[in-house]
Amino acid sequence: MIKLCIFDVDGTLYDLKQHRIPDSTILAIQKLKEKGILCCIATGRCHYALGKALNDLNMDYVIAVNGNVIVDQNQNVLYRQDLDSQEVEKLVSFALENQAGFCLKFIDAIYVYQYPEKIDWFEGQINSDIGKEPFKDGSAMNHHKMASPQSASIHASKHQIEKAFKESNLDFLQYSEDGFDVVSKHSSKKTGIEKLMSLCNIKRNEIVVFGDNYNDLEMFQTADIRVAMGNAVDELKQRATFITKDCDQDGIYHACVRLKLIEEED
Repeated sequence: MIKLCIFDVDGTLYDLKQHRIPDSTILAIQKLKEKGILCCIATGRCHYALGKALNDLNMDYVIAVNGNVIVDQNQNVLYRQDLDSQEVEKLVSFALENQAGFCLKFIDAIYVYQYPEKIDWFEGQINSDIGKEPFKDGSAMNHHKMASPQSASIHASKHQIEKAFKESNLDFLQYSEDGFDVVSKHSSKKTGIEKLMSLCNIKRNEIVVFGDNYNDLEMFQTADIRVAMGNAVDELKQRATFITKDCDQDGIYHACVRLKLIEEED
């Protein structure tokens, strides 16, 4: 019996062509919840910076910043993994020395330390339904001395990062040519899902995961039923137990019906 469905965001729930969540996906989530199946987002985004469209889905849980934070639908923090303070100082120094686009993601806000124009997702997010509210001016570059961040985003060359952080307790998860999410070593959507499974006493044969990209590969290791979107990368499709239609072609709804999680509308 399936008890939990876990969804990646961009390219899975959120259609990157139309820049919206398909109506059929909204209906599928509603039907899943009506049947008592828990629904969860697993994302690199912060839980408070999902945007209105995703918030309106009223998910039961959010696994945020690549597994380092878990919240319930009331925004209660169930789990958090902070970055090591010494490693954060190294990150700040590196960003300064290399004039890198850099922000730190805290439990309540994202502090933009420098060069927001170099952070390739920044302008898109503040001009979307996420807006400016989650972002704070961190140009004093000292907020990490008052609170602990759970993640960071940095824009610098891969060569510079590999050289500077060869001996490090951080993982750099590449999401663009020079963009990296920074998390504690061995943290991922996978570890976040495993933590949620423990909190909810749910087993891998009671989970369905949905994804489309390379950063969902580890997530696919947590469940017996693994759905790749039609628009997914080939490597993820090879590890899927079911390949559905594209995100913008009712892919989520189609998979939920075919897997008998919900009944099709007449």
